[in-house]
Amino acid sequence: MAKPLSGVVLAGGASGIASWLRLTRTAMLDALDSEYVMYARMKGLSDRSVVWKHAFRNALIIPITSFGGVISGIITGSLVLETIFAWPGVGQLAIQSINGRDYVVIQAITMMGAAALVLGNLAVDILYAYIDPRIRYDTSN
Repeated sequence: MAKPLSGVVLAGGASGIASWLRLTRTAMLDALDSEYVMYARMKGLSDRSVVWKHAFRNALIIPITSFGGVISGIITGSLVLETIFAWPGVGQLAIQSINGRDYVVIQAITMMGAAALVLGNLAVDILYAYIDPRIRYDTSN
């Protein structure tokens, strides 16, 4: 019988989500106090348009920066969570490999964590170009 995954997901994502929401709130408050938001309000745009189209897109830069680290932290943090909740997976495999001195498996799991970090940072860079049109990767230079 399969164990419910909800405890592992809740424990792994709670701290990351809380810090990400706090960063989003702080960035949003800074964006709402900026000049371009005041200018958009003076033009007579609706509050919904000002918040979502002007402030929120610019405020997302800071939380997206931390997104790559949070994703790789959740993946590599599974070592501890799977041990605590006795859930069989890569974390349990890593602990068993450390105890059994199986260096090849430990290297493979370490490379998987490094790949998660690199892919998370690549996703952040791609999201930068999508969210903020001022950030484009121009190859014509």
